[in-house]
Amino acid sequence: MTTDFTGRTVVVTGGARGQGAAHTTLFAERGATVYALDLLDDLGAALQEDLTGRGLKVVYRHHDVTSESDWDALTAHLEEAHGALDVLVNNAGIVHTAEIPEENLARFERVLSVNTTGVFLGMNKCWALLSDARGAIVNVASVYGLHSNPGYVAYTASKAAVVGMTRTAAVEGAAVGIRANCVSPGTVQTQQLADEGRSYVREATPMDRGADPSEISSVVAFLASPAASFVTGVEVPVDGGFSAH
Repeated sequence: MTTDFTGRTVVVTGGARGQGAAHTTLFAERGATVYALDLLDDLGAALQEDLTGRGLKVVYRHHDVTSESDWDALTAHLEEAHGALDVLVNNAGIVHTAEIPEENLARFERVLSVNTTGVFLGMNKCWALLSDARGAIVNVASVYGLHSNPGYVAYTASKAAVVGMTRTAAVEGAAVGIRANCVSPGTVQTQQLADEGRSYVREATPMDRGADPSEISSVVAFLASPAASFVTGVEVPVDGGFSAH
């Protein structure tokens, strides 16, 4: 079994930059037609231009993961253009830090809306297309789905929910040929990390470095591929040993 995706259709949310752009690039390099969904239109258009200029099949699409109507429009297009969906990568996410006494409901709900509801809507709206393809879901959680640190009440809640939803999707999906797994990255060298500042996870990582986004993408591709045909319902830490503590 290989991780070749020639002839497959793949959707990557948050696909315009960082980890999402790495996922988009890897699936396209391995032969897939990739829909990169994001709100960052300039970056998404630039990524599409770069990858299609290399002869790869990439379509950038403006998409809000919290919007039912955006998901409905996407699935209608996929049904008409491809008839099914082989891989859904729910990668879009945001991080916000505030300790519990200083947190407020609006910010808390915003993180859950993107990180948790966005994942639910992706699975919910794409389920029939994934079933038709006997496809795979890969949700991007975080080591903060099982661990935490002061200031991450909203983020940990959102990512713990992703882990739980993935397990439920695996149990329900087995009957219709859908596999569902999640990856839980530790520190990844992206702009989001730079924006976040000091990283407790990075400081506690035995390998003493952050991951390159491509190192997360290779695990995502494996879980989405026939090489992982008997793997479903698992949470895979890709964290340089952080979870080993």
